Amino acid sequence: MSVEKAQIMDETAMNRALSRIAHEIVEKNKGVADVVLIGIRRRGVPLAHQLADRIREFERQDVPVGIL
Repeated sequence: MSVEKAQIMDETAMNRALSRIAHEIVEKNKGVADVVLIGIRRRGVPLAHQLADRIREFERQDVPVGIL
């Protein structure tokens, strides 16, 4: 018997959440001059890169991404 996983967020909701988190990072730090995103191996690394991409889109500045 197969178990179906519950879907917590659809693609649209996930994109909206990532954009909001990226904006909050910039707002809380008053820009991105001193921001570095660190992703923890496995799922955190792609998340850090996605957030960096979002920030680059609206701030026009790269945010360094590190990996633990």
